[in-house]
Amino acid sequence: MRTANHHLNLTPVYGISISVISIVFMAIFYFTNTSGALWTGYFVNLLVFLGVLFSIIHYNSQHHERTSLLALFSMGFRTTLWTVVIISAFNIVLHLVGRYKEGIEASNFWIFLVTNILFTNLVLGVLASVIGAMVFKRNQKTTRPD
Repeated sequence: MRTANHHLNLTPVYGISISVISIVFMAIFYFTNTSGALWTGYFVNLLVFLGVLFSIIHYNSQHHERTSLLALFSMGFRTTLWTVVIISAFNIVLHLVGRYKEGIEASNFWIFLVTNILFTNLVLGVLASVIGAMVFKRNQKTTRPD
């Protein structure tokens, strides 16, 4: 009997997990009337940054630390894309339903979406991908065992 060395595709798992955690905190901030505070947006951005770093750490350990810098970076980047798309879709749905926080006016929502949710989370995710790939790659010279 042949056993396959199958690895779970972690990109959607981490992307969805990070998004759900972020959405839960966004809901908590909304229901406690603190979503208008500046630090709440930064907190969600921090969750995305740390989540992408953890996804790279887990991916690297799952492959017994024998992955390339490009593979580590692409794992983080794909996780970032999953997260940004899901959080953006959630915010758009909330906006269209009309239940979004009154502190953000309808005309300012799209500016908020592009700057804080899309741009900032995308930049922080790419930054976490680069940092994670460079830091957690143990052997910087090769991906083959010597």
